[in-house]
Amino acid sequence: MKGAEGSMYDFLIRNGLVVDGTGRPAFPADVAVKGDRIVKIAPNIEGEAAQTYDAAGKYVIPGLIDPHVHEEWYCFDDGAYESYIRQGVTTLVNGNCSHSIVPGHKKEILDYYLGNGLVGIKQYQRYLESWPDWHDFAGYCDAVAQVGTNCNFVTLLGHGSIRQYVMHGAWDRAPDELEQAQIENIIRHNMEQGAWGISFGLDYVPSRYATIDELCQVVSLIKRYDAVSAAHLRHRIGIPESTAEFCEVGCRTGAKIQISHLASAVPEAYDVALKAIQEGVRAHIDVIPSSVGHCTGKERMLLFTMALSDELFSQGIEGVKRALKTPEGRELIKRENYTMAGPKDKIYIVHSEDPHLENRSVRDIAQERGIDEDECMLDLMADDLNYVFWLNAPAAHVPSNFIDHCDSIVANPYVSVGSDTIMGDPEDPFDWYEIRRRGGFAVFAQMYLEKGVPYEEIVRRNTTLVAEHFGIHKRGRLMEGCYADVAVIDLPNYRYPEMDQMQYKTPQLNAEGCDLVLCNGQVELRDGELFRTYAGRVLKKNEQGL
Repeated sequence: MKGAEGSMYDFLIRNGLVVDGTGRPAFPADVAVKGDRIVKIAPNIEGEAAQTYDAAGKYVIPGLIDPHVHEEWYCFDDGAYESYIRQGVTTLVNGNCSHSIVPGHKKEILDYYLGNGLVGIKQYQRYLESWPDWHDFAGYCDAVAQVGTNCNFVTLLGHGSIRQYVMHGAWDRAPDELEQAQIENIIRHNMEQGAWGISFGLDYVPSRYATIDELCQVVSLIKRYDAVSAAHLRHRIGIPESTAEFCEVGCRTGAKIQISHLASAVPEAYDVALKAIQEGVRAHIDVIPSSVGHCTGKERMLLFTMALSDELFSQGIEGVKRALKTPEGRELIKRENYTMAGPKDKIYIVHSEDPHLENRSVRDIAQERGIDEDECMLDLMADDLNYVFWLNAPAAHVPSNFIDHCDSIVANPYVSVGSDTIMGDPEDPFDWYEIRRRGGFAVFAQMYLEKGVPYEEIVRRNTTLVAEHFGIHKRGRLMEGCYADVAVIDLPNYRYPEMDQMQYKTPQLNAEGCDLVLCNGQVELRDGELFRTYAGRVLKKNEQGL
């Protein structure tokens, strides 16, 4: 039977070493694609194809799946998702850390994002004017379809957004009976339209106000859909303790949970999670493989200060500016903005309108000015110049929470990459960025290879492990009948550049060594050339093809 243009196959990958995503040993085979599906995997496939690719000496793997990103609205600026495609990632789990694309008018959604420092003021204004409007998950799916995406989306609802919408603010109390019913109705409505679960941001307003009983009530509702509840943990009580708390939610409800961006500097937290899994909790773990601190422009620092303060949250960015002018306000900021806590030799200025301050630590500047270093930081935040602050700059030799993984983490079969890539402003790349996260999958692969982990297991961790936990059908695996999300990896060259002090000047640096990507059967990367095919889809949990 002939297909389009007289070809039996639309695409044929020849001579590759197939890693199918299950963990089984790699094997030599060709992979044939027709439409959006893999139709044949076998040695020496005969027949014509509209396009072919010679993968000799390279691995052919399923498109990787990132279970923890914040890319739900980036497509309205640019749907290419280049940093993911260049690593072989074809599916993104969006809506993490309590941040939701529903409910309400786009202004209410954007108000939440602005309140949590997730969009800058210029972004907020631009998106308010340019975004299509939607009111629920089905409307969001239609809006994304209008602009297109190179990656598939799996989308979680965000508890914080929903709670704030229903309670008309970020209140430190439990929802009353009517409010809880409204929260549950919103969750149910959007789950029935195909959403994939719910996320919590237990360090962030207002999710931080939820008790474990409130969490369990929400998660019990999600369990009816066999969906996943993901959490940015309540880190302020301690990382092992917060891991235990969310595992207890999984234990009480029986629902599937995702422990988000767990700090590899605290391996005992992984032990807590593994013990819970062994005792029957349905949990998986994702980790940022490498992180070298956030780079943030001044406006974003002010927004973060607002977002992290119970008192300043309702006052907006102007309230933060007022607080910087009083001793009482400064004490409040020092107490509540943990991103700038601690010694100021770890905070560098990497861009400045004053060249004299460029590439210097705040401690160094404070010593030159003869003032307290905390006060110097607040002075810099309060003056009229613009800066990009590098928090936890490598030059200061500050230990990262995301470091080289110890043996117990490497051996944990429930750990996958979650890149947690920063939501910056695509029109201002220096607004907010974190360099290493853009290469998380390549970093993870090389790190684990060096520790003796077979590549087949590395691929399994980032494909079928995630797909099966979230219930994503026929993705994350190379098998006949599965969707043709496929990547070709030149493994010796699959890497992200090692960090050096000058890379803060390259906020959009990408990984190398992924030579071909198909998403739903269409070519999105080939031999270094990126295509805006926009073959990705917003997947609906309740409408997955067989």
